[in-house]
Amino acid sequence: MLTLIAAVRRKPGMTHRAFLRHLHHVHGPLAAANPLWIRGYVQNHVFDASFGAEGDPAHLTAFGRDSVTELRFDDLGALAATMSHPYSREVIGPDGARFNDLPSALALLTRTEVLMPPPETDADTVKVLHFVHGAQRLERDDIVDRWQTANKYLVDKEESEFNRVRGWVQHRQVPGAEEALHHFGGTETLYAGVAALHYRSEDEALAHFPSYESSLRERSEESGGFYDPSRSFALYSREVTVF
Repeated sequence: MLTLIAAVRRKPGMTHRAFLRHLHHVHGPLAAANPLWIRGYVQNHVFDASFGAEGDPAHLTAFGRDSVTELRFDDLGALAATMSHPYSREVIGPDGARFNDLPSALALLTRTEVLMPPPETDADTVKVLHFVHGAQRLERDDIVDRWQTANKYLVDKEESEFNRVRGWVQHRQVPGAEEALHHFGGTETLYAGVAALHYRSEDEALAHFPSYESSLRERSEESGGFYDPSRSFALYSREVTVF
């Protein structure tokens, strides 16, 4: 199973609330009316975020993300067929351009590994999406392998702290869908992937995730630096399942 993940922000002159209203009540139903070869569609509505790393002389990542889309496909063929279908090109794409600031969109294709099965979503559940930007001197697979090793080390070392985490999924970037990603705008990036950590509430997310991120940064530095905290960011969101 492949997951296409796209972090987008609203067009200039549009409020966050108007963006989410259109995404949820207009764009989502349009996709649900003709899913094509999409096996699952989730919207993550962002309500808070952190960008870069504490102590940075300058922020190096693009600011402002209003939502994160997750589209699941069986394989690359299903993805390509969906994105090239007339319904995608003539209905979904033009509607997306009404609210999505296309040049700033960030999209990547991933393969998912479940480290801790997420719970069923309810109104209070918070999902933190950590976009990890790889170190430029390393190959993609090396970055992802070091990232996963660091995560396992931190879980073993700080087991009691991770009791706050209710679900944990690692989306590892894979190549092969560059043309399809242009559907969302933007360009190819060096993001190694996205970690999705689920919490029971905002308080639990805010209590645990910043300390986890700090520990991950320290672990990266100890192992020679596998990711770039200055270009990484975290989005605090609530999950909405479209289908």
